[in-house]
Amino acid sequence: MRMLWLVMLCLLLGACGGGSGSNGAPGDDGSVLTPEPVAGTARLSIGTLGPAADSVLYAAQFTLRLPAGVSLPTTSGSNLLPDGVLVPAFSGSYAGASFLQAASATSGPQLLVNIAHPGGLTVGPLATLTCQVAAGVVPSVNAFTLENFSARDANGAVLPGITARLTLQTQ
Repeated sequence: MRMLWLVMLCLLLGACGGGSGSNGAPGDDGSVLTPEPVAGTARLSIGTLGPAADSVLYAAQFTLRLPAGVSLPTTSGSNLLPDGVLVPAFSGSYAGASFLQAASATSGPQLLVNIAHPGGLTVGPLATLTCQVAAGVVPSVNAFTLENFSARDANGAVLPGITARLTLQTQ
């Protein structure tokens, strides 16, 4: 019986301690893999709100500043956005944007955006802007600045009461 207890004690003591000499937590062998941040895409949806759901506008113009780390493709030799970057929400609409100011260390580029429809469109979605997001940057919709918004009627007069809104989808 004493022999059995001695064998069990030796087994218990032999099972404790040891290890591979790792300084890490149990099960990681001291190696921890951290994922590297990657660049991504963000889609900024631009829409309007009006005094009534059936309010009609024929054109909209505004200035848009992107946050630092968010950029747009450029066309060589031009300050206009390439096709497919700013897409109007309604078929038959015209949408264009030109760079007013290049990106800096503290902010992204600034654009002058024009959207028009010859037959008019009701308040709601206007266009979607597809942006590139630098690795490690996590933009929020509040980081985008939309200024000097004006909605216009068929004669080019300013329509009061129509405002812009932004929504952001990141990938």
